Amino acid sequence: MTNLVEAHKNESWTESNLVARKFGVKHNALVKIIENVLDDYPDLRGASESPKTNEKFYKEEREYRGTTFDAYIMNREFFSLVTMRMTSKRAREWQRIFNTAFYEMERALFISQKNPLDIEWSSTRLIGKSARAEETEAIKEFIDYATKQGSKNAKFYYKHITNCTYKALGLMAQKHPKLRDQMNIYQISELMLAERMAANKILEYMSLKRHYKDIYDSVKKDLIIFSNSIRMVGKDA
Repeated sequence: MTNLVEAHKNESWTESNLVARKFGVKHNALVKIIENVLDDYPDLRGASESPKTNEKFYKEEREYRGTTFDAYIMNREFFSLVTMRMTSKRAREWQRIFNTAFYEMERALFISQKNPLDIEWSSTRLIGKSARAEETEAIKEFIDYATKQGSKNAKFYYKHITNCTYKALGLMAQKHPKLRDQMNIYQISELMLAERMAANKILEYMSLKRHYKDIYDSVKKDLIIFSNSIRMVGKDA
């Protein structure tokens, strides 16, 4: 649900066009409601054009399906002032969903600020960075390998293999800004092992001269097997 909100300056925000789509209204209709809120609370118009902590909203040019428009980027307080004026059944349902997403994002941002203050966490995170560097270097070699074998989009393997690693461990990188900063020590350790394993497997399979597509599929399977083995150990513990 946290993909409904986004993070800027350690605060969570949502965007007016997305809200309009989920609430089942046209964007210009939602903008009229926003303008009415601003008429009722003129002090809110003092917000600047760029996001800063404690501001309620800002305006930004965005694009959706090829169309450019001016969107209102709203924090939770401003979102609540706007959406409380929408009373349809669908609006009430999505108000709760959005609010849950806001709380989830705010909790994630809080954790990402708190974790670095813990010495043990910081030490584990530093070790994890070396594992990520090993995986990145292996992927770089794999991209060159795949390109020589005829791949036209080999550069995307940075993203694909990284996402496979996260997915195997039940993590969703796309929905969480600074995901690694939100992990606990146990999760960082799991990710570190998974990334080193993926790097080793990539290098091993390349040394066997296997086709790049076969290597990618095998690494995905290896990550799933690794993840399952961790879960089994956790159950036995």
